[in-house]
Amino acid sequence: MSEPESLLTVGEIARRLGQPLHRVEYVIRTRNIPPAGWAGHARVFHDADLMRMASELARIAHERGEIQADGQAAEGDTHGA
Repeated sequence: MSEPESLLTVGEIARRLGQPLHRVEYVIRTRNIPPAGWAGHARVFHDADLMRMASELARIAHERGEIQADGQAAEGDTHGA
């Protein structure tokens, strides 16, 4: 029997990705990622949405020069330190 897919809140996604909440909110808004549903007033997303958000955040960071191709912070990058 397979495990049911988990539903994640925006805060849980931010925690799992190690990103500030506002960055996750930005990706959701600008990439038009719809929630899978609502739990009260909280939007919930599928695991696949988490992977898409992670990919988009990595792409943004790469474009800004925050992450090199090997995933390491760019030399001299003190943002978040």
